[in-house]
Amino acid sequence: MTSCVVANADTVIQYGKIAKYVAGQIQVQFSKPFASPPTVVVTPYWESQTNAVGYIETVTNVTTESFTVSSSNHASNYYVNWIAIGQ
Repeated sequence: MTSCVVANADTVIQYGKIAKYVAGQIQVQFSKPFASPPTVVVTPYWESQTNAVGYIETVTNVTTESFTVSSSNHASNYYVNWIAIGQ
């Protein structure tokens, strides 16, 4: 699920949660393109688990329309939360 919130006339914030069932890369498409590549922050969410996440999530290929998340983390209950802030 992806949402879009306009904070003011110059700032756009988009955020969401994506399931990561397989190791490797996943691409996230923005629901609305940014005017320039935004700042993207990700954090893992392991639903119904108490263990720590094993590997860091790496953000690459940030464009006005999408970004890529890469790691070896994956499970049927593993998700990546993300937020993108830009114009």
